[in-house]
Amino acid sequence: MRALITGGAGLVGSELARTAPAGWTAEVTIHRRPAADGVKAHRADLTQSLAFFQLAERRRPDLVIHTAYSKTDHQATIDSTTEVAAACAALDIALIHFSTDAVFDGDNPPYSEDDVPDPIHPYGHAKAIAEVAVLEACPEASIIRTSLVLAADGSDSTSRWAIESMRAKERVTFFDDEFRMPILVDDLAAMTWEIACMEPSDRRGFWHLCGPERLSRADVGEVLCERFALDSTLIERASSATMGEPRPRDVSLTSTRVGSLSARARPIGSLGRHGQAFR
Repeated sequence: MRALITGGAGLVGSELARTAPAGWTAEVTIHRRPAADGVKAHRADLTQSLAFFQLAERRRPDLVIHTAYSKTDHQATIDSTTEVAAACAALDIALIHFSTDAVFDGDNPPYSEDDVPDPIHPYGHAKAIAEVAVLEACPEASIIRTSLVLAADGSDSTSRWAIESMRAKERVTFFDDEFRMPILVDDLAAMTWEIACMEPSDRRGFWHLCGPERLSRADVGEVLCERFALDSTLIERASSATMGEPRPRDVSLTSTRVGSLSARARPIGSLGRHGQAFR
């Protein structure tokens, strides 16, 4: 079985490529940043008409896992997803699409797979529109909504910024009134591959894959201090209301489906110093 993973230079895409299970080969798309050594990568601008179609037609994967998005260009997130979904529909390729807890407004947590998105800020709006584009083109697709994704070694953007700042004795600000359910990227990848290996009829629809803990961003900061031996007094707690634009207050997720998986997400606090698991 062959998987084509978009966003292969990103945190989730690169981990999926690295951990492809027995019986699978994984290739990735990249845009600006390179893929990891040893990974077969194809450079493509997914927002360009037919760019992904031509690649998928040439490589003929059994499955596309779409993780690519833009943090700043929300229209690019919509356009790339629309192109990927259209290509999968035209070529009859199975699709797993990555979405986010930010499609919800944060006022009525926890949110299940059956809850209707109601985003309140631009990123959430873009991802909600992308979900619709996927389901219109590929009704049999799987859509994985996840939360704040962290790397055990601190290489994700959220952790890296905090670690580098506090090691330089700089103060960092974390919101203490914005709650999510962070997940370690290796756990997320394991759960995703288990879904990929299911029969199409069993994997279709929405999946909420997140960690087991409801944590504020300030709580995440405290966990990083413990794991990487940082000075927690450098953390300043603030309200997300200071950002000026609406942000979802609590996008905790619940799932009616995750119990069918053997893979489990660990608490992010279950790791010891420097990202090593406690034994």
